[in-house]
Amino acid sequence: MKILIADDNQLIVEDYLDEMSKIVPHAQCIGTSDPTDVIRLFEEYRFDVVIMDIDMPEISGITLAKKILAIKPRTNIIYVTGYEKFALQSWDTFASSFLIKPVSTEKFREAFEHLRHPVSKIPDEYIESEYAGENRIGKKILKCREERSMTRDELSGLLGVTPQTVSRWENGKRIPDIITFLKLAQILAVDPGELMC
Repeated sequence: MKILIADDNQLIVEDYLDEMSKIVPHAQCIGTSDPTDVIRLFEEYRFDVVIMDIDMPEISGITLAKKILAIKPRTNIIYVTGYEKFALQSWDTFASSFLIKPVSTEKFREAFEHLRHPVSKIPDEYIESEYAGENRIGKKILKCREERSMTRDELSGLLGVTPQTVSRWENGKRIPDIITFLKLAQILAVDPGELMC
C-alpha cells in the first residue's frame, strides 16, 4: 500500500506519518507540507490512499483530489480538516472518509478498515522479490516439506506434478499456480498465508 499525506503544517505531516507506521506498518508513506508538490508526487508514485487537508494555501485539498482522481480514479481520499463546513463539498469527490482534527489513532484505523476501494495487503516489494531471486515462497515450501520429513518425490506424487517441478518451486525458478498453491498448503498442513511470509 502506498500512502501520501498532504497538509500545509509539517508537524501534522510528521504526526500522521507516525500514526501510519502503527496502523499500516508495511505501507510506503510519503508526506509533504507543500500542496503544490502533491500532483508531482502522485504522478510518480500512484498512491492508493491520499490523506489530505482541505484548507491549504494556493490550492484546496478538494481541487487536488479532483486532479488525483482524474489520474487514478480508484484512489482512496481521506480528508482531514479542522472545518466541518467542507463535509458536503468533500463528497463530490466520493471520499473514503472525512475526519475532523484532531484525529485519534482509532479514527484513522476505522478509515482504513472502510476504504471505498480496498487495497491489497500484499506489498509490491513482496511480488518484486519473488521475481528478483529472493524466493520467499520457495524457501517456505522447502522448509515445510523438510519439517514434515517429506521427500520431493512424495510431495510431487501427492500433488500430481513432477519432482523437477517441486525443485523449481523450491529454487525460485517457478511459483505454483493458485489452485496448486492451495493444494500444497493443504498437504503441508499450513495456512496459505504462512507460505507467503
